[in-house]
Amino acid sequence: MTTPNRRSFLKFAGVSAGAMTLGGLNLSALAATSVSTKSAAQDLVILNYALTLEYLEAEFYNAFTGSGAYASNLSNPRVREYARELALHENAHVTALQDTIRKLGGTPVAKPNIDFSPLLKNSDGSAKTVNDELFLALANTFEPIGVRAYLGQADKVMNGDVLTAAASILAVEANHASGIQELRTQLGFNKKPTRQTSRAPQSDAKPTSTNVADFDGDFSPTPTDFWSPLSMDDVLAIVKPLIKS
Repeated sequence: MTTPNRRSFLKFAGVSAGAMTLGGLNLSALAATSVSTKSAAQDLVILNYALTLEYLEAEFYNAFTGSGAYASNLSNPRVREYARELALHENAHVTALQDTIRKLGGTPVAKPNIDFSPLLKNSDGSAKTVNDELFLALANTFEPIGVRAYLGQADKVMNGDVLTAAASILAVEANHASGIQELRTQLGFNKKPTRQTSRAPQSDAKPTSTNVADFDGDFSPTPTDFWSPLSMDDVLAIVKPLIKS
């Protein structure tokens, strides 16, 4: 099996499958994925699903780096460096997934129209203060979802090399989640630094809720011995408010 790096995403060619479309993902195709229907075509469906999530993460970090809309709102040098590093990682994931899908004979799903404004408002509709603390809190929501979304598809992938490469991204997302929580703890933002959970960012009180308002972003930088997977349905329910078309 190939080394789990970008080259292992790019080694395949000649597999035919229908392209997914997005304004939104082809939800009927997503709903049809299962352990019992493993195929090259299903691998492409899963890769496009992963690509959609990586678009979200990359766009989020891009907004807080360089000429991004919120880059100037970050004041702590370490927070700014985290934003820069994570943006580089997530943009690399986007490129690798796009190239993989093309090499497999598929068509990468188009980047959707993403709107983060629902995450930047309080429950009464007023604007939240965009600063280091909010950036880390939101990053701390995206990263565990990414970990658990990849994990949720592990048993549905047919090609072992695709699975190995996807696992390498999952590991990076887990590194992100732990690093963000460690920095939040050091800066005094993490109020439950010893909380153990396999379901972050979901709360102990509502562990199956897909409503971001119910989430609990405070947990240990080393939160669990085994992560719990998230289904496609749950992940799409979580991110749906951010995808406008």
